[in-house]
Amino acid sequence: MMPILPTPLDENDNIDTEDIFSLVDYCLSAGCKAIGHLAGASEYQMCSKEDREIIIKATVSATAGRVPVFIGTAANSIRDTIYNTMLAESLGADMIMLCSPPIGKADAEEIRVYYEKVCERTKLPVIVQDTGNSSAVFTPEFLVSLYNNIENIGYVKAEGGYWQEKLYRLTKIAPEEMQIIGGAAGKNMPLMLKLGITAFMTGTEAQEIHNAVVQAYLSGDKDRSTHLYYTTLLPYLELYTSTSYHKSLKHMLKRRSIIKTDRLLFPGREKELISNFVLEELDKVLDMIDKGAI
Repeated sequence: MMPILPTPLDENDNIDTEDIFSLVDYCLSAGCKAIGHLAGASEYQMCSKEDREIIIKATVSATAGRVPVFIGTAANSIRDTIYNTMLAESLGADMIMLCSPPIGKADAEEIRVYYEKVCERTKLPVIVQDTGNSSAVFTPEFLVSLYNNIENIGYVKAEGGYWQEKLYRLTKIAPEEMQIIGGAAGKNMPLMLKLGITAFMTGTEAQEIHNAVVQAYLSGDKDRSTHLYYTTLLPYLELYTSTSYHKSLKHMLKRRSIIKTDRLLFPGREKELISNFVLEELDKVLDMIDKGAI
């Protein structure tokens, strides 16, 4: 498990560094092997340069070398992406995660040059994140080409459009040493495990459940792994991912007393804010899971 942390806010909408420490402690207690920040689950598009510095310092300090820290550095311009990358490296990040620029649709050659220019400016290992408007460019063949031709690209997270089929094809052609990471909030984890994916980058809301599914599978108890997935992860994921993912994520973490508020960064990018009605239904499902009713 290598979760992406959300960006916790206090009641005055400032970055809550105390809650970053709380999130890291929770993730490590749940068995996570790496900690990520400033990616999709972090609402990174609304974070300023000053916010980034606060977040990276707090995450690196909270983790204290116990597991690697990876930081998302994508920005709309190549200059800002390079700035974010160099900042993360200077503040102690262990890896960089990089998707294509969030705004616009770059073609394959533009994306290749984008990765080359950023990777030239850092010595850190780079995770290629296949997501966003350019997901159609990130074919399995293109992902393997990036890995083969750019020295510090070591990991690929295939998550864009038609990701399940893409992931299947990628596992068939990827070099043996290329590490493939699963995502999609943990949906279809049994399929990914069957393909040999044993690193998962998800939200932070229920890491011990995600990890239990993985560990049961790795220990050889595939029936238990499948049972845990369908009776714990899947019931809440249907509501959790249906509308406002960020709100659901923070709602669950606040409910579990891991963070203090479920406030979103403003102005938010949620396409459709989750209603109290749906949150109440999510709470009912979580209560049923807690009581072992499903």
